[in-house]
Amino acid sequence: MSSQEEVVCYARRPHLHPGEGADTQNRLRTPRKARRTSSQSGSDAQGLYIYNDFYGYAILDLVDRELSSIHGFVVKKKWLDAWYGLTALTHLMHTRSDWTMVDDGDRVDITNKAYSALLVKTLRSLDDASQLSEETLPDLENTLTLMTGWAEHMDGLTGGPYGVVVKGYGKKLFGTRTTEERKRMREAWDRAYDDIVKTLSPEVRKKRGDMTAEERKQAMEEDEEDEEKEDTDAVWFGDAKASDINAKDDSFKITNSWKEYRECLANSPRVPMRGPAIWDLNKWSAKDKAQFSLGEGSDEDDMFF
Repeated sequence: MSSQEEVVCYARRPHLHPGEGADTQNRLRTPRKARRTSSQSGSDAQGLYIYNDFYGYAILDLVDRELSSIHGFVVKKKWLDAWYGLTALTHLMHTRSDWTMVDDGDRVDITNKAYSALLVKTLRSLDDASQLSEETLPDLENTLTLMTGWAEHMDGLTGGPYGVVVKGYGKKLFGTRTTEERKRMREAWDRAYDDIVKTLSPEVRKKRGDMTAEERKQAMEEDEEDEEKEDTDAVWFGDAKASDINAKDDSFKITNSWKEYRECLANSPRVPMRGPAIWDLNKWSAKDKAQFSLGEGSDEDDMFF
């Protein structure tokens, strides 16, 4: 199994069953592994220049793999599995957003529509099954907040109408939650995180990129002014209405959006245009990398390939 396939499998199959402790660990571990795997395709970090957008398309390959996995769960009506995949994918897209800036704007737009259709369908199906709750998904509000942020990010590029639906669920499910209640929940998540970190050796913690309670406190103090600006009575779903969960948009139609997405994939390169046919640079040999090494007599014309 390649490292890219590994991250897709890891993201879509939580190691523990849902529950407060289990969901906490899945929430903390999945995005981190995805980020670490995606970094393996970062040519700059390895002193290489292959071509513009190489890294963006490498991340897009991960996005494609996860979307395909999520679609499979949606077809089988495995809504919780689809949700776990969407959660991991949203974290990945937030932390590795380079794919949204690749030169094929239509590719980005169509991929966003596929994500939109799968997300809205999964949300509504979980709601219909009475599973869209913190009893089933303890980190639900945090995840919806993240999805809203991504929709707003994409709104400036290709449009993110699914944000209307996500905010509608925020209003419906959490409209009566107070600022103080949210603060207590954040503190509970911090304690759960600290409990996990305490079980790790210094070597493992460093490799994973985790912070101890003391390190996190110091980081928060350094950002105290920014935190105070964000910590207002405003809520993430703004002036949304609960009825917004029924909003309609052509991008929400799975059959049409997925058909368009698959046709786009069929007409798009799926492997690097230069070098070995694999995105993970750790799989490239020293000889493969040599021709793209910065400072090794690179042809200036290649810099604009």
